[in-house]
Amino acid sequence: MRVGLIILILGTVHISLAQKEYAHKVLKTLCSDYFAGRGYVDNGVDKAASYIINELKMYDIGSFPNHSYAQNYSFDVNTFPTEILVQLDNKQLIAGKNYLLNSNSGKSVGTYRPIDIHLKSLEKDLKNAVKSYGFSAILIFKADENISKDSLRLFRSAAIEATNYFPVIWLSKAKLMYSVGRSTLKNAFVTIQSSSYKTPQKIKLNIINKFIKDFSNKNIIGFIPGKKKKKYIVLTGHYDHLGKMGQAIFPGANDNASGVAMLLSLAKYFQIHKPKYTMVFIFFSGEEAGLEGSKYFVKHPFFELNRVKFLLNIDILGSASEGITAVNGTVHKKQFKRLTKLNKKGSFLPTINKRGPTQNSDHYYFSQTGVPSFFVYSMGNCKNYHDINDKAENTSLDNFDQVMNLFIHFLNKV
Repeated sequence: MRVGLIILILGTVHISLAQKEYAHKVLKTLCSDYFAGRGYVDNGVDKAASYIINELKMYDIGSFPNHSYAQNYSFDVNTFPTEILVQLDNKQLIAGKNYLLNSNSGKSVGTYRPIDIHLKSLEKDLKNAVKSYGFSAILIFKADENISKDSLRLFRSAAIEATNYFPVIWLSKAKLMYSVGRSTLKNAFVTIQSSSYKTPQKIKLNIINKFIKDFSNKNIIGFIPGKKKKKYIVLTGHYDHLGKMGQAIFPGANDNASGVAMLLSLAKYFQIHKPKYTMVFIFFSGEEAGLEGSKYFVKHPFFELNRVKFLLNIDILGSASEGITAVNGTVHKKQFKRLTKLNKKGSFLPTINKRGPTQNSDHYYFSQTGVPSFFVYSMGNCKNYHDINDKAENTSLDNFDQVMNLFIHFLNKV
């Protein structure tokens, strides 16, 4: 008995190490410079799609019957494919560290005289800007301390409106977080960290955007037939990220190469251990652009959505050292109770929190059609999000194997 127990324990440790080792490999690959942040510059998102398809083929995970792996669709994006410049007098700021562009920024190239704009004298300052300097000015929007949220919203709206006539700099103490642009302003809108800004005599910009109409995207779908073929378990996660902003790259390890690593690891597992229900693995693009991939799939599904027994969406799994949160846990009480019971029995994670419905990940459009869904994200020491520091080396994947084993137990019991 003791020998058998030792063999079982060693076998479990080996499987766990293999899970995490493979996950780290996926993470490092997808976050490498070759994939350019899995966005819309240098074919980043398309390269990532090809990588995922190759991984599915390598582990003999098929495409959905009568379909290819890829579901093609498109949407418009605004990009910054060439090196950008923001220079205060002789000091060149660092893209992604000292400043970010509003992702909808337009072209602004030249040397400008800064004009301060204050909320309390907004109308007067704008009139003086036009009167004194015309279109050679750049407007510096300085939010006063301790202003209300409504006032801040009004001030920012004025700053966006001002880009119809001037380039704009918005000074902020908040964390810099990038996004995907879907339209184009007439001029650049630059957010600079307040600590990086000292009032200059002149500001030099070299910002050139490229708006792409109908950028080609694809969702990737894998398929593993189960013992019961009429009902499906669907696992989802997005593989796209923010891509590049000029020379700055947003690798997207926590968000969401970590989720891709989990989906591929689960696909590998269930390909070897035949599942009870047929399993569909969907890797979405377009999540960062507004859930475009999942929205398209729900409108053009490969199967009748009422066949889905349960959907598990995994988005942000960089570190589960403190556990996980299940969105829709308050809605699907039976499934949440089962998840927590399995966690307690297996001692997998410190805690599992539950939340109500949200609209911020790829489960949303499925939930809107009545598909029972959880969106799971991790809680732990990995806080990088929509920034240049969301790198593989900063992403520990704490408790990755424990989360995976919990998911396996849950999906076998759901």
